[in-house]
Amino acid sequence: MAEQKPRAIRLVEDPWATLRHVVEVVALLAAGVWAFYTFIYQEKIKPASEPAALDDTITVQRVGHDSKRDILEVAVRFHNAGKTRIELAVDGFNVWGDRYATSVTHTTSNVAGEQEVGNDYPLISHRLIRSFVELRAAAIGGPPYKHTTLEPDGVVTIPFTIVIPRGAYDAINAQVTAIPVKTPVHPLVNVQIVHNSDGSVSLRSLTPGTAGDDNSVDFGLLPE
Repeated sequence: MAEQKPRAIRLVEDPWATLRHVVEVVALLAAGVWAFYTFIYQEKIKPASEPAALDDTITVQRVGHDSKRDILEVAVRFHNAGKTRIELAVDGFNVWGDRYATSVTHTTSNVAGEQEVGNDYPLISHRLIRSFVELRAAAIGGPPYKHTTLEPDGVVTIPFTIVIPRGAYDAINAQVTAIPVKTPVHPLVNVQIVHNSDGSVSLRSLTPGTAGDDNSVDFGLLPE
C-alpha cells in the first residue's frame, strides 16, 4: 500500500476580518490624535502661546454716612480668565465725582456721520477724587518683593475706603486698569504711567506681547 503524503492546508484569509483590523487600528490612531489635541494642545501648547487673560472690575458701595460725610468702599477685583499663571505688572484706579445740571437741556450733535440727540440733565463737572497706581515686581522699577500672582481662574480683591463730603456729588465714576503678564516673567514689563491734566493716570505697556485691561462703573449718590 502506497504511503499517503500529508496534504498541505491552505489558509484562506477572511477579508472582512482584515478590514476590521484596519478599522480598529485607524480608530486607535484617531483616538490618540484626539487625546493629544484635547489634553496636550488645548491645555498646554495653545495656552502657552496666548497672551495673559485678565478680567478686572471695580465696584463702589456706600458703607456709611452722617450729615457731613459719605463713606464709600471702592473694591478692585482681578480674575485670571486664562489657563496659565499670571502676575500683575501694575494696577491702578481713578475715582471721579460727577455733578449734573438741575434742569433738562436739549442738545443735538452731528459730526463726521455721528448723530446724537439729548434731552436730559447734562454733566456739568467731573472732578477727580482719588487716583492710585502701584508698580509690582513684574514691572521695570517695581519693588522686587511685591508680587500679585493669580493661578488659572484665581481671584484677588483689594478694597479701598474713600470719604467724601455728603451731597458734593450726584454720582461716582470709577475706573480700574491693570497690565498682566504670564509667568515666568521675562523680560520685565516696561510700563508707561501717563499723568492726565485732571490728576488721573493712564497705564500703557511698551513691551510687545503685553497689554492693559480696564473697566469702569458708575454709582449714584442721590438719596432714594
